Amino acid sequence: MATPVAIGIDLGTTYSITARMDEQGRSAIVRNLHGDLLTPSVVFFDDDEIVVGKAAKKVAHVHPDRIAECAKREIGNRYYSRPIHGQQIPPEAILGSILSRLKEDIQDVVGSDFKAVVTVPAYFDEPRRKATADAAQIAGIDLIDIVNEPTAAALAFGEQLGYLTAGGEARETIRVLVYDLGGGTFDVTVIELSPGNIQTLATDGDVQLGGRDWDLLLAKHVAEQFHSRHRIDVASDAAVMDNLVRAVEESKHTLSLRDHATVRLEHQGVADEIKIGRSEFEKISQGLLERTAFTTRQVLTAAGLTWQDISRILLVGGSTRMPMVPAMIEQLSHISPDRSINPDEAVARGAALFASYQLKKRTDQSATPFQVTDVSAHSLGIQGIQQDTLRRENVIIIPRNTPLPAQVTRPFVTQTANQNSVVVLVLEGESSEPGLCSQIGHSVLRHLPANLPQGYPVSITFSYGSNARLSVEAALANMDHRVTIELQRERDMSSEELGLWRQIMDPKDGTLVADLLHEAFGVGTQNASTPAQEQPTSPRDSTIAEQPETEPASPIGNTSRLSHGSPSSETSAPENISTPYTDAAMGTLPTMHTEQMAGTSPTFSFDTAIDHKDRRRQAIIRRTIFIFGHVISSAIGLAVGYYILCRLRPDADFLHLFSQ
Repeated sequence: MATPVAIGIDLGTTYSITARMDEQGRSAIVRNLHGDLLTPSVVFFDDDEIVVGKAAKKVAHVHPDRIAECAKREIGNRYYSRPIHGQQIPPEAILGSILSRLKEDIQDVVGSDFKAVVTVPAYFDEPRRKATADAAQIAGIDLIDIVNEPTAAALAFGEQLGYLTAGGEARETIRVLVYDLGGGTFDVTVIELSPGNIQTLATDGDVQLGGRDWDLLLAKHVAEQFHSRHRIDVASDAAVMDNLVRAVEESKHTLSLRDHATVRLEHQGVADEIKIGRSEFEKISQGLLERTAFTTRQVLTAAGLTWQDISRILLVGGSTRMPMVPAMIEQLSHISPDRSINPDEAVARGAALFASYQLKKRTDQSATPFQVTDVSAHSLGIQGIQQDTLRRENVIIIPRNTPLPAQVTRPFVTQTANQNSVVVLVLEGESSEPGLCSQIGHSVLRHLPANLPQGYPVSITFSYGSNARLSVEAALANMDHRVTIELQRERDMSSEELGLWRQIMDPKDGTLVADLLHEAFGVGTQNASTPAQEQPTSPRDSTIAEQPETEPASPIGNTSRLSHGSPSSETSAPENISTPYTDAAMGTLPTMHTEQMAGTSPTFSFDTAIDHKDRRRQAIIRRTIFIFGHVISSAIGLAVGYYILCRLRPDADFLHLFSQ
């Protein structure tokens, strides 16, 4: 049986690129049907077809209401930020159409027998990773796994330097800092390379920072210059600003090569050419650059390293071509960035290498020439109630930057005597305040044995795969009562939705795309007249959603307290989905037990679940008490007021006033 071709896909915010493993076992870029290395991540939903790439970008200014771009930045939201064909479309469907086009390019080169790895920013949370896997399923891609973009870039770097085999040319262990500034996201990761081993030490990032932000800032600057010259407000016209953003993207590329660039802008019959200098551009975008510098310093601290411990700095992502980026890095580190790897190609090449690694690992563990160890980008915990204070806290079970895969067991206790159920709320984030973290799942462990005393131990085990997929298990101490908790996601696309969107990506029998989108309304889309409820992109803008049938829960152990927030993530889903990659990287998990913390740390307990009848009954009681209390307090207030008036004016006939 022939071995499938290993494919790597760098699914980018602004551009995407694919790579394969060639006959000599080396990574090679797959050119698209136009012969280009890069495919614009732009989708045009025409009436009768879906157009992706260069052709879609060309008509963006003509049909802005049918164009979807930068959808990767919106993954994690329920719908894309603006309607297409009058319908709200999930970002997964838009990314699925891009992957479908890339699939055609791949098949044109290697045929249909291939398996792929898709890359994601290291700072993507678990729901965003699951949504990326859903996009691959919509495109009909046989997905092996998901890998972090900086890890993939380090693999490409390791291939070039001979670090991917234990007996390769490289002998020295080096630490590489991967600075990855793409079109829409930013990651910085410290990775240790030794012969046959790639190990991530720490990672940090921002899923809402990338080259697109430089484009928006430059477009705003040009609009302000136009307004100051002609007193015409360009910023108020969304369509004109969209076209201006695309125009300044070209000017930004020019400024990477020359000291000046010119942007032509025409609005309300007035045309002008705005000249921009490189120094001017760097000045107005200094704040964005400093955000990346701050994150870079933070990740070094998290790794416990200084710049003297870093051997090389690898620049990844097309936005690192802006001269201000390498200049800032060199000023910060006193290390000249390594330019030996094409920043556009590194991630895709590394993804192909990782795909080959995973295929070999599945067939013969001993055949894998190198090992890859990644880390968790975010802390994972459970909402617990501290027994001493009854305060709800995020009890971190798997801390941020824990090597993956990992398995951690943590003891909790029941909240009350004879408790028959416990509620498990799984959180992602660094804060001890649950409201500042993101809830990625919840479940209820029901039908506990009768007559359990208060404070009976319940252990919770988190198993976290190297692909950042989580499973949770609960067990009662000294009893054969163990349950694997299926994390219930409210945001998962159903199999019906996935199938429908896959049909839209590949319409049959001449069915119009517009008709299919109309059919999808009510299943996977929402009418534009009823705006989509977008989820917040930062926990600073949100609190934990109230659960429809449960109250919170709690544990024993040390509570990690860090000052950082966490990127948003929604609820987490059952692990029995059909996506192949979900179990790919679990393997044998190193187990870490934390029961020893119980003696020196606060004790946390679980709440019990409240069923719908109890909740309704309690709500009615609370409402009745509120109304009754309001009536009584009003009557008392009137009586007291009447008494005071009578004392102040004993000669007045207040009853006569009331009778009239």
